[in-house]
Amino acid sequence: MLALATLGNARLVRADQAGALTFSWQAPASCPSRGQVSGEIARLLGGIIRVPQGGDITARAVVEHGLTWSLAMDTELAGRPGRRSLEAASCQDLANAAALIIALMIDPDAVAAHATTPQPAAAPPPVTAPPATATAPDRKPRVVEFLVGILAAGSYGTLPSIDAGLGGGIGLQGRRWRAELRGSYGLRRDQKAWAAAPAGAYGQFNFWAVAFAACFNVGSESLAFGPCADAEVGVTSAKGFGVSQSLPADTLWSALGAGGYAAISLGHHLDLPLHLDVLAPLRRSEFVFKNEPERVFQAPAVGVRVSAGIELRF
Repeated sequence: MLALATLGNARLVRADQAGALTFSWQAPASCPSRGQVSGEIARLLGGIIRVPQGGDITARAVVEHGLTWSLAMDTELAGRPGRRSLEAASCQDLANAAALIIALMIDPDAVAAHATTPQPAAAPPPVTAPPATATAPDRKPRVVEFLVGILAAGSYGTLPSIDAGLGGGIGLQGRRWRAELRGSYGLRRDQKAWAAAPAGAYGQFNFWAVAFAACFNVGSESLAFGPCADAEVGVTSAKGFGVSQSLPADTLWSALGAGGYAAISLGHHLDLPLHLDVLAPLRRSEFVFKNEPERVFQAPAVGVRVSAGIELRF
């Protein structure tokens, strides 16, 4: 009896001294529940979750659904932090991966002994979840997203001085490509005529354009970036002041070019897009005062356009 009492006390001490598992699971409603993930952990360990003595484990998993399903998982094993990021075609795959990671942290030998093909997650009890939740399939990631936004632009080479403007854009994007149509309206800028023009005379210029850009994304979902090809069409307007006869002039602006873009993710549906384009005009019109031989302005062979804004993805 004394020996049995001693053995019983020893087992109780070992049970009391076993490590603890703290597991947090945050995922969309269509994903497996925390209980289902915990059940998969237990299955991988042979039916029971027992953390070794002194090996307390904390795991926090967050699942998000953007272009793909993604998992961000922060762990701590016996005071040592870790972080893992995964992407998968479905939330079920991420749930199985999270369960495997935690099970390996608890007892890799037990996982190796009981490893089998993961079984589909069991339906939650009817008292805790409606039947529709148990049978609803995972939503597939959106293949193409729509873009709409506003922007501020600065340019050099279109007008006689550095110009600033406002505009907006619409577009489409996939996982590795982006196509958009941007429009901008430049603020007015004054440019004095050359010495040959009448004293005090100057031209006032204005500009608007629509640009199409096709880009290739070599970045990630949180920071997309890559090269672009650009085509731009617009109108440059000018009017003379300080002369006896003022003749307004509007001329077509067209240009081709290349550049790059970056889109910084600000959340599930917001991005901060940045564009840098180098443009070569196809037509370089000259602006002159009537009866004066020296030109007031002609666009250079190469111009630069920079824009930044905020856009909504849906």
